[in-house]
Amino acid sequence: MMKRRFLIIFLAHVLNIGLSDRNICLEDVDITLGTSSSTFGELTTSEIDEVIRYIGKELNAVPSTTATVSDTFAYVIEKKPTRKEDALNHVDHDGPVPIREASVVLVTPEEVAEYTVGPLPNPTYHFRTEKPKWRRSDLRFIDRPFYTPADFVAVDTLIQKEGLKLKLLMQESFNGYDMGYDCLRDCITFSLVRTNVFQKNRFMWVYFKRKFDISLGLDRLYPLPLQMLLNVTDRDPSKWNTIQIWYNDHFFDSIDDLITKYNNDTITKVKIQSSVADMFSSSLRRREDEFSESSRKRGPDCFPQDGRRYSIDGRRIKYMNWEFEFTNRQSTGPQLFDIRFRKERIVYELSLQEILLLYSGNNPVSRDANVVLDSEIVNGNFISPMAPGVDCPKGSSYFNSTIYNYHYGTSAVIPNAFCIFEDIDGPPLKRHYEYTLDRSYAFYAGMPNNALVLRTMQTIDNYDYIYDFIFYQNGVLGTKIAASGYVATEPTTNKKRAKQDQYGFQLNDNVLAMLHQHLFNFKVDMDIKGRTNRHETLAVKVRPTTLNVGNNIRDETYEQYLKTNAKSTEKQARYRFKYSQPKYYTFYNKDASQSKLKYNKAYYLDNQGASKFLFPDKWSKMGSVAWAKYQLAVTRHHDDEDTSSTIYNSFDQLDPVLNFDSYISDNENIIDEDLVAWVTVGMQHLPTPANDIPVTMTAGNSLSFYLKPFHYFDEDPSMTSHDNVFITPGRNGKENITENKNNAKENCCPPKDNIRFDSPII
Repeated sequence: MMKRRFLIIFLAHVLNIGLSDRNICLEDVDITLGTSSSTFGELTTSEIDEVIRYIGKELNAVPSTTATVSDTFAYVIEKKPTRKEDALNHVDHDGPVPIREASVVLVTPEEVAEYTVGPLPNPTYHFRTEKPKWRRSDLRFIDRPFYTPADFVAVDTLIQKEGLKLKLLMQESFNGYDMGYDCLRDCITFSLVRTNVFQKNRFMWVYFKRKFDISLGLDRLYPLPLQMLLNVTDRDPSKWNTIQIWYNDHFFDSIDDLITKYNNDTITKVKIQSSVADMFSSSLRRREDEFSESSRKRGPDCFPQDGRRYSIDGRRIKYMNWEFEFTNRQSTGPQLFDIRFRKERIVYELSLQEILLLYSGNNPVSRDANVVLDSEIVNGNFISPMAPGVDCPKGSSYFNSTIYNYHYGTSAVIPNAFCIFEDIDGPPLKRHYEYTLDRSYAFYAGMPNNALVLRTMQTIDNYDYIYDFIFYQNGVLGTKIAASGYVATEPTTNKKRAKQDQYGFQLNDNVLAMLHQHLFNFKVDMDIKGRTNRHETLAVKVRPTTLNVGNNIRDETYEQYLKTNAKSTEKQARYRFKYSQPKYYTFYNKDASQSKLKYNKAYYLDNQGASKFLFPDKWSKMGSVAWAKYQLAVTRHHDDEDTSSTIYNSFDQLDPVLNFDSYISDNENIIDEDLVAWVTVGMQHLPTPANDIPVTMTAGNSLSFYLKPFHYFDEDPSMTSHDNVFITPGRNGKENITENKNNAKENCCPPKDNIRFDSPII
């Protein structure tokens, strides 16, 4: 009976079922929204507006909304990265504030040109940005982005003209649907797939799809077996033309060729019925069942009981022992800078670099345009506003992001672009329950895994990506990515199903989801105990051994052991993980003080989201995505090697502007140098109706990598946290409990979020 009482009291404490007279929600008094300027911060609205005015006057740039292909207009206006030396001189040594400048990408009638404009906020000079040694010397007309209003209007004009010729075919093949500016219902729309450059020709595939009311779902899940290949090479868009058309799994040299054969009944015609009544792609809740009744009750809320435990000064965040800044770079996305634990910098920069999707399919779009680099549309522009209480927990702190919107040619504010909150991340950070021989217990020690989360999301075309940067109390820094959104589809017919199943599964009638791989690349600029770092691996190996177990009995067995390998050059530090050869990847400063046990104070990088890149090195497009080969690559820091990809790499994939291997090919020394780790995580995605319709679920679809202390501390730094709980049996059935005296057993209601959910503000 006494043992049972001990257990009940123990569980009551852990489950917060106890006696307390505290039932007060403290006001949120420990958060200060400051306005301190930062050398890392993104451009402000006024800075972007001043740059727009300056380039209009000095470089004859016109607003993108009125620009044509023969005009000059801005595609990117973002803060030019500050030289690391200058930034640290200011941050660490109170040196001068680095001059803020803007990087500007201008699309001109002849080429793509990159300029530096400054100083901000009132620019007075500009110059062509110097090309790094590793970069292709020129940016040509065919390297220009195609998502700009100028190019889209020209392409739309061509497609609408060609579509008129196909009016009868569309109506007969697609159940009365057709296209045109005058279409009011039962309309066909289209999407552009990125340009492909082959032998200096600029091609673009266009695919058609049925348009439904948004309550019925998204048009991308209603593809049609009709696609066009456009030649958009000429600088004069009036000379752009259709060079191939694909209909019902057959190619035709021209629209006239297709129409002639269609009218003569010399081809196999297709008839696709609309499925308006089928809401398979709608995100509206539907279909009551016997299990849905319980969901009428609201789910649990997690919120700070005693006020937030983090503070904010502009974009600088302090939480427990952590401190860092964050921002959004237009061309790449979220960035974190100057990440410190116990006032010591661990990472100078942690940032998203590139997102790659590799599709497989049976139609031209999924075969000819199957390598998609998301930076082509400028990732930072597609940070998504987040909905309070869904995308972020109630009581989170929200931050807007200011960008240059190339669709409108103005600055724009993305509301709720980032959120910060403290949350319980999964299981306890640590715990142990010590049984005694009589099955009672000696003690319990544990700590909830309360951690700070910086979250942001991107919606890039059909996919939504969720990024969590997690700061744990034991000095671990985590980066997690989850995928949701609509999958890419291709049209199919039942007759072709056996053939097309090798590329994926049907989601509905005439709709197949394509097998594809997601890959994400991150930059991690390590500064462990300073900038002069070393990198080495500890390989876990197995060898045979013989054990003498007594009485002359010998056991022939195996044992694990460690083998250290210090890396001296960049080529030695590029890794294609072999899962039969596990390794620890460590970074340390040899000249820094050692731990009390005389080990180098290090951090190690643990990639738990590795995904093998299956394409061979001889693949013709490998240069455009060379970083994808490596689950980890370590290079020497250079200010002009600040990204692993570019916004141009997606176009001419046979001759890319940047080949990441050029960072490694010079094979520089990495001993006692400023080191950068390039980390790639990913997954294979095979969509199915239950998991991906209407949208892909995040459950089971998350990736992560971690930076973990490795002899960096003499003991677990979370031992100083008041979140620790220690319980031992006491006398007379009472427990001896050591815990935070402010723990509230009776919880209050979460504060109401006074946060609007809205679209970007132009």
